[in-house]
Amino acid sequence: MNAYIARQPIFNQRRETVGYELLYRNGESNAARVTNGDAATRKVLTDAVTLFGLEQLTGGRPAYVNFTSNLIMDGFVNRADPKKVVVQVMGNAVMNDRMENTLRALRQADYFLVLKNYLGQTHFRPYLSLFDIIRVNFRSTNSVFQRSAVRRYGNPETVFMADRVESQKEFESARSMGYQLFQGYYFGRPDLLSIPILPLVETSCGKILAALLEISPDVRWEVECAEIIRGDLLLSYLFPREMALLSPPSGTTHAKSKQPPDLRAVIYRMGPHWLRRWACLAYLRHNNASGDEHLPLYAYRRGLFMDALAAKSELNVDVHGGHVFLLGVLSMAEEIVGERPAYLLRGLALPPEVWAALLGGADDNDYAALLRYAELYEAREQNAVFPDIGLSLDKYQIHDAYRACVEETEAAVARMDKPLST
Repeated sequence: MNAYIARQPIFNQRRETVGYELLYRNGESNAARVTNGDAATRKVLTDAVTLFGLEQLTGGRPAYVNFTSNLIMDGFVNRADPKKVVVQVMGNAVMNDRMENTLRALRQADYFLVLKNYLGQTHFRPYLSLFDIIRVNFRSTNSVFQRSAVRRYGNPETVFMADRVESQKEFESARSMGYQLFQGYYFGRPDLLSIPILPLVETSCGKILAALLEISPDVRWEVECAEIIRGDLLLSYLFPREMALLSPPSGTTHAKSKQPPDLRAVIYRMGPHWLRRWACLAYLRHNNASGDEHLPLYAYRRGLFMDALAAKSELNVDVHGGHVFLLGVLSMAEEIVGERPAYLLRGLALPPEVWAALLGGADDNDYAALLRYAELYEAREQNAVFPDIGLSLDKYQIHDAYRACVEETEAAVARMDKPLST
């Protein structure tokens, strides 16, 4: 299985390549198919930096990346290097005082700002001076607007880009109007690039999981995990939401302190149990190649449910070491990520019984029996024959346990997606 990204060149008046727009792709069809704009942008920037390498993608030229209003206002945009990444604000962005202040701060931090898909929207007019580049969509506007946009809204510092140029005639016309940058199918369609995905243990989330599987009294696991999170573009953005949840109650002395909470201390308070769950959810959502945004949630819920069942069963399984939860979550990894478990999970220090359950063919294995029970319960198949796992719960208690796992999954996702307060 591969990770994908597309790039489309941007040209100047001499038809020289001066930058590349990086575009979200999740398969070989070279089509965006964006269902979640925030997630798409996070994946484009994260994969461009950590998998493909910005220098390799752009040859040292600026990378134009789309940012949603959410990612601009909650700080993800600040993880982009202003020397390498041009911030594109979408034409459907909500403009208000907070957004204006954020954009001004980005300009002061030396970010180049682009207004993409400008069609003359009146709510943007008071803010046009904030943008270094204004992209005019040549497919959705007429020549009268295209010419007047440069004359009416341009100033000596504003650069206008003719977007979606599809013929020599349009290129020459745009150039005569004063447009300085150009993009469109006339110059070339987006190039689809791919690179093999990494095994789980070679990713930041996998390194966290590996560290939690090897905890010993003489190893400060929280220090190692804190360093992994700090050094990862995506995880360092997502983790503050967990920190906010675990922060001291308002009114306490520590809560009133202006000093940011110590990451290691928060991780230690979170504990291996919680951190493992967070890392799994972050990994599966970011690497979801299935096209179904619900599948990572189903996997997470299965892991929770199997943990709940194991705690009330007579099975010989490790309830406290995280193996049951990992088995439940990773049992859906191939369906979500699109890669065989033998490759995706290689190097992960799981017990042989868990590996056997993941790879199949372990009918007499207690882990496999637990997984089979969870799968049958999820399927709601009539007349299904459940394996005997020695549960001390009746059917109503099992239903309540499952419902609690559904609610916990919803809460974990909502927390991960919640914008940080300002």
